Order: sequence, then structure tokens, then C-alpha cells
Amino acid sequence: MLTYQANLKSAPQAGQTQDKPWLLLLLCLFWLIPGLVGHDPWKPDENTSMAIVAYFMRHSNWTIASIAEIPQFSQAPLYYWVATLLANALSWFGIAAHDAARLSTGLWMGLGMWGTGLAARDLFGRRFGRMAVIILLGCLGLPLWGHHVSPAVVVLAAFAWLAYALTLAMKRPLRAGVILALVFLVLLTGASWADALLAVCISSLLLLFSQWRKMSYLVTLITALIIALPFAALWGYSLQNVSGELFQTWWRYYAWGVFGGARSFAIGHEFGFLPAVLVWFAWPALPLAAWSIYLFRHEMLQPRWQLLLTMLIAQLAFIVLSGKTSEPLILPLLVTLALIASAGVDELRRGAAAALNWFSLLTLGLAALIVWMAWLALATGFPVGLGDYLQKYSSAPMPALGLGLVFAIVVTLLWGRMLFRKRPIGRRALVNWTCGLTLVIGLMVGLFQTWIDAGKSYRPVAESLVKAMKPYPQACIDVSQLSKDPIAAMVYFTDLQFDARAGNLCSFTLQQNDAKQNVKDLVWTGHRLGEHREIFSLYAR
Repeated sequence: MLTYQANLKSAPQAGQTQDKPWLLLLLCLFWLIPGLVGHDPWKPDENTSMAIVAYFMRHSNWTIASIAEIPQFSQAPLYYWVATLLANALSWFGIAAHDAARLSTGLWMGLGMWGTGLAARDLFGRRFGRMAVIILLGCLGLPLWGHHVSPAVVVLAAFAWLAYALTLAMKRPLRAGVILALVFLVLLTGASWADALLAVCISSLLLLFSQWRKMSYLVTLITALIIALPFAALWGYSLQNVSGELFQTWWRYYAWGVFGGARSFAIGHEFGFLPAVLVWFAWPALPLAAWSIYLFRHEMLQPRWQLLLTMLIAQLAFIVLSGKTSEPLILPLLVTLALIASAGVDELRRGAAAALNWFSLLTLGLAALIVWMAWLALATGFPVGLGDYLQKYSSAPMPALGLGLVFAIVVTLLWGRMLFRKRPIGRRALVNWTCGLTLVIGLMVGLFQTWIDAGKSYRPVAESLVKAMKPYPQACIDVSQLSKDPIAAMVYFTDLQFDARAGNLCSFTLQQNDAKQNVKDLVWTGHRLGEHREIFSLYAR
């Protein structure tokens, strides 16, 4: 019922069906794996996430984590549980905890790609699944969050499988119900009640359409609720048992995610966030989705389009009404846009497809060339001006030879080989875009990861602080005046005692940018390599 059959005039010819599934898998691996391992936690969220993972690794109670004595409620803990389990397991092989945690991000991203591909295949037919995955991987906003230690990927994966569960509902209602129940549970234990309610609302709103008011779909919803409801409150119940006060804090201020809590519930934010971010964050899925909606505008009453438009409108309303704004909020929307966009790829006007193809080759090819030139300047000193300019950001040495260089050469050669594969012009343009973006990611990781890590990591700062605190092994350090990210980094990289609560009685205070207030003696100063604006100073009270 939900399966779309492409128009005969645009159906791929026999000679155009040579795409192999293993090539898509190879592209996914080359997009996903680079950057998951080999560097310390970076901003914006990795230090905070790793401090939470480190807390769970050091404590037996996994209900709620704290950073420097401050409980963390921003996200339900499922992502951190999985990351901690993986970190504990891989520690036997000498893999660092932050690398293991990023591998858990890779697992969630893999699930998201899988769910997106399955949903597109069931919606539009064979070979559209791989196209939806390619469009999703080509979105400019995804690489950062798809390679970070961040719970945002849990929500992306959940909504990909939500789409797949709803496409299955008419054909295999029981299987769809089980998948839908798992989606609800993942959102409740890995995101917030607001995210779970959004998934429930999307599933329920489909009942407004007569095509969905069928016994098979009711079976799916009832199955999902019967399975999910008994487990829905387990984490909240566990938190209540640990501390009634912490439960009340969570319920009043954090339970509804971006909307706050029962006492601090807030709707709406400053206008302009969504259009300003979405234009680049969802490129090229956004314009392609708009084209698909226009192209199939006369088919909007069909069940597959009712599903996709319901998801799209509900997600847009969720973002617009949210009380807080952040880029991860848009990640689930990328799945819906990729699904919609995949429908119209084969119907792209030849001129538009050719323009996108040339734009992909020129823009990302030029970006790759610039990356190679920057590496050459840092590794060999030629050209001199460029190398001196880049050294301002980090004075770390650039290794001229190594596995990173080999990987960069392999990625470049594979990209060149992909340019000569024959396929329909629309698909060729999108494949070239995603392959070009993958090339740039691979070059940045292969050639610059070590160099970038030297300037972004807080590890040297933390190690220097540990040396300064050796004479005071049991002393407490007040970090209440620091921002969350450096606090989390210090917690993760050291075993020192930090307290971020106001009015604590610690013997030392750690401040940023040498803010000399209510302190006596300077004990230590430090900063990251190449960073001169973020200077930390330790004082004895």
C-alpha cells in the first residue's frame, strides 16, 4: 500500500542498474569511521558527555550522573549507558574510553542509516533506500554530530526507525508494533518525554486519514503501547528511589527536554533560528525535498505522502515551538527530508542535475585541494606564507608520513574512481556530492586530526594541573566559576576532586582568564596549545 513504483519513463534501464549494495556499504564506512577514534574529546559536547561516561565507569549506580557534584539531567542516560558498556568492554584491548564512546556513536549512526534505507525502500521501492541514505550522508550538518560523543544521534536513529515502523504497519502490524514500541522506549530512556511524545503524536495523527483508520494500523499502535507502557516509567522510578529530591528537580525543570519541566515549561524561542540553520544544515536534502513535494503534489493524499508530510509538519512544529535551540534539535528532521527527497531524484530536470553535479565537483574538489595544500604547507613549509598563517592556530608539528597520509591518498583515489561510474544524472549528482563530502572529511581526519587535536584537547592542561596538585592529593578544587566544558574535561582527564556547587568550602579555586577575586596566592596557570584567550589559573584560598 505504501510502496511507490517509479514512472516507466524514468525507470532505470538495464544498463543503469549496476550499483552494488557493497558500494553503498563502503561509502557508509568511509563516511562514518574516520574521526571516530584517534583524538581526545573536543568541543562542543564531547567533554561533557565523556565526563558522564567516566562517572558511570567509576560508580555502580547508573541512574543519574554528576559532574563536579552537579547532577546532569539534560538527556536521559541510554546513550551514556551504551557508551559506558562499550568503553568497559574495549578497555581490555587498550582502547581509550573516548574512542570507545565514539564507536557507540557509530553504532547509533549505523542504525539510523539502516532505518532510513529500509523506510525509503518500503515507501518508494527498490533502490530508493540507498538513495535516501546517500542524501542523508550528504547533509552538511550531519558530519559533526555523526562523529561526536553526543546523545543526539540516539534521536536521529529513533526517528529513522519510527518511519520504518509506520511504513510496515499496514503489511506487518505486529512487527511494526514491536519496532514502534522500541522507538518509544529509546526516546524515553535516551532523550526526553517531549521527544517520545512527538513520536506518539506522529503515530496518532495518522488516524486523521481514512486510509490509516484500519484494523492493521490499530494493531500496530496497541501492540506498541502494550509493550512500551510498562517500561516507560522505569528510569523515573529508579531516580525516585535514588533520591526524591533529584526526581523532583528532573520533573520540574528537565523532563520535557527543550521545553523545560513541569514548573519551567516554556514554548517558543527567538525567531530566525530554524531558517538560518536549516538552509545549510540540511543541504542538499532541503531543496530536493521541496522539489519532490512539488513533483508529486497531486499524490499528497496517498498514504506514503500522508506519513511523510505528517512527520515533516510535526517535526517543524516541534522545533519552532521548542523553548531552547541547538543544532542537534534538527537532526531527526534530516531523516524525514532525506526520505522525501529520495522520491524525486530520478525526476530531476537534466539542467538542475547537471548544475548540482558540477557544483559538487567544483566546490568539494576545490575544498579537497585546499586541504592538501594546507597539509603540504605545514608538513614541508611550502608555501611559506600559508604555513606561517596556519601555525597561529596550533604550533603542533605536522607529521609528513604515516597512516593518515596513506588513508588520505586512498580516499582521494577512490573519489577519482567514483567520478567515472555511470548512473542516471540525478543519482550521479548526489553520489558525487556525498562522495566529495566524504573525501573532505577523510582528508581532514587523515591529514589534520593529530594537528587539530593538539590544539583542541584539554589533556595537557589537565595533566599540568595534576602535577601542580601533587602536594595536595586530597584537596578539593572549586570550579563554580568555570564554564561546563572545561569542568567536564578536567573531571574526565583527572582524578582530582572538583566541586561546582556555589558556596563550597574547597581549599583551591580554579578560574578562567585570571579573574583575581577573593583569592590569595597563585599556584598554577595553564592553557591549551595555541589558545591565548582561555587561560586557567589556580589559586589557594
